[in-house]
Amino acid sequence: MAVDPVDQAFREAVSEATPSIDAIVDFITTHPELAHREVEGSAFLVGQLRAAGYEVTEGIAGMPTAFRAELDFGRPGNTVGVVAVYDAPASITAEGLVDPVHSCGHGPQAGGVIGAALALAAVRDQLAGTVVIVGCPADEIHSPLTRELGSGKALTAARGVWDDIDVALYPHPEFIDTVWPTSLWMRRETAKVVGIRTLRRDVVSTPLAALAAVSRIAEILDPARLIIESVTVDGDVEESAGMTFEASFLLFADSEADLDGLAEQLHGLLEGDGASARDGASESATHLEARWTSSAAIAEVRPDAGITALVGDAFAAAGRDFIADPPPLGFATDFGNVTQVVRSAIVGVGRPEGWRYHTEPGAGEFAGPAGKENARATAEVIGLSVIRIAAADLSPADS
Repeated sequence: MAVDPVDQAFREAVSEATPSIDAIVDFITTHPELAHREVEGSAFLVGQLRAAGYEVTEGIAGMPTAFRAELDFGRPGNTVGVVAVYDAPASITAEGLVDPVHSCGHGPQAGGVIGAALALAAVRDQLAGTVVIVGCPADEIHSPLTRELGSGKALTAARGVWDDIDVALYPHPEFIDTVWPTSLWMRRETAKVVGIRTLRRDVVSTPLAALAAVSRIAEILDPARLIIESVTVDGDVEESAGMTFEASFLLFADSEADLDGLAEQLHGLLEGDGASARDGASESATHLEARWTSSAAIAEVRPDAGITALVGDAFAAAGRDFIADPPPLGFATDFGNVTQVVRSAIVGVGRPEGWRYHTEPGAGEFAGPAGKENARATAEVIGLSVIRIAAADLSPADS
């Protein structure tokens, strides 16, 4: 089979960009920063893109460490956006402290996306369309500021960043080479119970009753569909002094309606334990009452057969085996919110040995030769995908 000369020129450009790709992996890995605090990582990536000729706008969507970098190619065509992520998970150390550690592959992810951008810039006169790199902070859902302010991809979707983009791509290191067909919905439910501290056995504290209910919730509900994220109990130490219970739960479901049903079940299990709870000397005749707050939902990934086919062709051009019919993702990603507003593909760039996500050994894998090889593969696959999508006559998306 004849090799397309544009593909060949692009792949040669990726090869020439290898030192830059490796340097990006090294920089992101050695500068771990929590969500919405990725000051050094964001600045480094912006510098790489500006040096390659991209027009960069920082602080987009109300996020100081988010950015949008745009480059027009030689001929008119479609606009393709690619997500770069660069925050580190909020890992828990052996001492119980929160420490940012790059154990989820964001070094190779950023290296691959920015590497593709550099190589595309090198051959821009041979291409059609426009590429937009969208730097999205706060990929990690458990980081403190993600919980407080929201996740980067969901916020960019809600605030119009993707409205003038024809197709969005989000690559990530995975076990197989694929485009994921869909994913789960997710929402965070937070409960707060206010009551009293008691030093007596004949008095029941509603915060402690809620705490006791958490064990039953863990036993009854599927741990793959409900994660007990955090639980705190706090209050003065004197008899009848004020006391609070607060807990957050991550809910996962196949649909938004199923999220609502799971939330209702959770509420009942937590509050039911307080049916006979007493504050002070008098027994309450009503259930324990919690104050519930819900985060905005993270939507499922919406598949697009036409975009998937173009990405699959890019995998073939890169000499990689594409898995066309993978199972759905068993978790949620805020890229799902992006797929609700623009045609999209969430792209897995695989490694047969897999990755040990969110562990110390996994951090070593992503920082080492395997991570850098994945970054180079990501650069090829994503760049070749951009070339195809930007030049394509895009048919209407499948409903």
